[in-house]
Amino acid sequence: MTDLAFIIELGNSERPALGHIPAPSIKRRMTDTGCYVVIRDDHAHRRGFILHGPPRAGVPLHIYQTCVETDYRLRAWAAQAVNTVAQRGLLAGATEVNLRCAADLPALAFWTAIGFTFRQWHVGGNQRQRLIAEMYLPLSSTPSIVRPRRLTGF
Repeated sequence: MTDLAFIIELGNSERPALGHIPAPSIKRRMTDTGCYVVIRDDHAHRRGFILHGPPRAGVPLHIYQTCVETDYRLRAWAAQAVNTVAQRGLLAGATEVNLRCAADLPALAFWTAIGFTFRQWHVGGNQRQRLIAEMYLPLSSTPSIVRPRRLTGF
């Protein structure tokens, strides 16, 4: 299975929690341009992914979608993958990493635990009308940007 096929399959299996990104967009805008990270376990098996925008100087780097298989959450692999994205942003001169996360997802606690800060609320989607938290992580010259804190209990 390719990285693209894995991302599409896992994204489809978690569709109720994730916003929909069409497969051609994932291929063209992210996997073809290297704007993704595959989260792997200790045996190099794929367990999740992060899709992000292109890192550019002077602007935020946006994480569009993150997903980790349920049984492999809370093991610091996702935090390491976020650190990879943050390092890409830092090297390109991006100002911050930002993302949106639905308020009803346990992932909101994950983002806070690894250092993201709440910016503002949005109402998302015409159908679901979910409450969405906009989060950000300022980038600096710190070698390890994302420092996981306690990753249990959510």
